[in-house]
Amino acid sequence: MPAVVRIHMAAFPHAALTSFGEAVLLRYYHWQLTGPHDRSAVGLEDDRELVGFCFAGLFRGSMAGFLRNNRGRLARHMLLHPSLLFNSIVRQRLKSGLAILNPLRAKRRPSGSHSRPKSYGILAIAVHPRWQGLGAGKLLMEDAEARARKAGFHQMHLSVDTINQQAIRFYERLGWQRVVEHGGEWHGYMERPLRAAATDPMLSRMDS
Repeated sequence: MPAVVRIHMAAFPHAALTSFGEAVLLRYYHWQLTGPHDRSAVGLEDDRELVGFCFAGLFRGSMAGFLRNNRGRLARHMLLHPSLLFNSIVRQRLKSGLAILNPLRAKRRPSGSHSRPKSYGILAIAVHPRWQGLGAGKLLMEDAEARARKAGFHQMHLSVDTINQQAIRFYERLGWQRVVEHGGEWHGYMERPLRAAATDPMLSRMDS
């Protein structure tokens, strides 16, 4: 897990979670491993060094559960580092987090939202900057796709920061499509219809 955290911090230096430090990131990924999820956690190694990882599957309360279990620690961190409130990304994530924890949120969902087809999600994927551009991310995505097909899914989904143009281009090259909300706005949600089965890449399995 410390290696996962180091890769996250190197790959996403300006992300909101990164600004909370290693201890919070350790708790975040620990929750993704131990929470009530049907997920796979896969790592890609080079000479026994972890260079990338992917958490994928069905996540139940991936963010809500983490926020509920760590709200006191997160609040204390904000009080000790008030400058974070001047970070627009942190403010946006804070607003989203409060909305997730709102007990009335489920009641405000559109009545037809239950009809969305069952989808295999990419929760987190990261490759250390030293290995980016060498095909590591593609291997991890191909492995996640193979696992989704094997589990009987016909679709995958993920969310990406809309300012991360490098990641958006990467996903679009792999066949991912932007899902535009009503009103023509895109908030980073993408879907991927699954193609025919292909040979699974050789990846080392992280402890799950």
